[in-house]
Amino acid sequence: MVATETAARRPSLTVVSGLLGLSALATRLTTLVVMAFLTRGAGVEAVGLYGLATLTASFTAAALSLGLPTYLTREAAAGTVAPPVVARIHCGRFAALLSAALVAYGVIGVLLPGEAQLAIFLIFVASLLEQWNETAWVLIRGRPKAWAEPLTNSSAGLLLVGACAVDTWLLDGLSLDDAAVYFLTAAVLRSVAALLVVRILPSLRASRGVRSAHHARRALPYFASDLLGLFYFRGDVFVLAFFVTAAELGEYVSATAIIGPAVQVAASMGIGALAYAAPRRAAGAGADQSNDPLTVFRFFGVAGQGAAGVMLLGIPIATALLFGDQAGGIPTLAMVLTLFLAMRFANFGLSALLLARGRATSRLVVLVLSICGSVGLNLALDGRYGAFGAAWAMVLNELVVAGSLMWFLRLRELLRPVAVSFGIVAAAAVALVGLLAVLDSASASFILGGAMLVLAAVRFLAQRRAVGQLDAARTEDT
Repeated sequence: MVATETAARRPSLTVVSGLLGLSALATRLTTLVVMAFLTRGAGVEAVGLYGLATLTASFTAAALSLGLPTYLTREAAAGTVAPPVVARIHCGRFAALLSAALVAYGVIGVLLPGEAQLAIFLIFVASLLEQWNETAWVLIRGRPKAWAEPLTNSSAGLLLVGACAVDTWLLDGLSLDDAAVYFLTAAVLRSVAALLVVRILPSLRASRGVRSAHHARRALPYFASDLLGLFYFRGDVFVLAFFVTAAELGEYVSATAIIGPAVQVAASMGIGALAYAAPRRAAGAGADQSNDPLTVFRFFGVAGQGAAGVMLLGIPIATALLFGDQAGGIPTLAMVLTLFLAMRFANFGLSALLLARGRATSRLVVLVLSICGSVGLNLALDGRYGAFGAAWAMVLNELVVAGSLMWFLRLRELLRPVAVSFGIVAAAAVALVGLLAVLDSASASFILGGAMLVLAAVRFLAQRRAVGQLDAARTEDT
């Protein structure tokens, strides 16, 4: 019966991953636009305080969640955890996060200046609510109603952007206090909508006798991965905060927000690559090529260079429109982080190949090594070079990730393609430094972006031609 219900409610992988990708992309784009309004109204120092508040809230929520959101995402979709169980756990998480908010209120009152205390606390609570919603949405992920999650998040995001835009253009300019109120309002609306859409309250009435502790123990294996993954993606901000002012931290947070949507696209493509690279049990048309690691990696290498080229061409225009004369060092930081984007694309391809071979444990080891590399590089570079040290640390750490992935893959045929792809990015890094020494950031970005885009197009056409010649040779042999 359970298997029948699960099969009936399961849409295609494209729909499931695509909806989650759209939801994450909408959230990142909303954050980028709001950061631009906040920079124009209150300066980059306000963005830095926002980054610290959300970072602290993310780590707090992850520590108190015990891996339950990831665990329930899998088990609820598989039909092994009933809605009453999810409802009881969801409400239990709210109590835990509320207690954390009360503790944070006292800590913020002691550590931060009085004029920023209320705003930071409201942003902290808003971020906790966003994390709390994860255990509600698991009830519809992988089901026909999955569209409600991106629709709700996007709608609340549009309301948030609209409120910030009105405050920026029609009122006295967006302040940190005003932004904090808007953030909290949007988070409350999202949370209430999640409760109503997934029908948490009716499920809660049937949750008597649920053994939440049993599921908490089963979720512990996911706990370490969630914390490590969070530190990998946001640990650079955590370390950088010890070395720079809030204003410089704000510039770095804004620059990472610019490339965030492109990184999310790469992550979604990695899911598709995992399905593409999975071993086929039955031979069929194209089966030999679908398992070819060279095909997967070359695709991601070219896609990363093309994405980096497009980003470099767009950075001067985007930063001028979004941040105006408050941009400061944001454009140059975003240019450096674009090199990270190109390498991240390539590493998503390698990671998909590793997971396709059933090496999830090895992937966890790679994550640990990447965190060690990130912390070490940030400690070495942030103190001397500030935000630019953190940006270059992100770029260099992708070499650690690539080396670790290649060690576990042990595919000799990938050595040359990997060396070529990362060699091109290294050449682009040298060119970037040289161009910035003699040109303004906008001119340097346009020149380097155009060169990378042309190179990506040439490599793509060459690969297509090679595939065509191979297919023709196979046809002749047949």
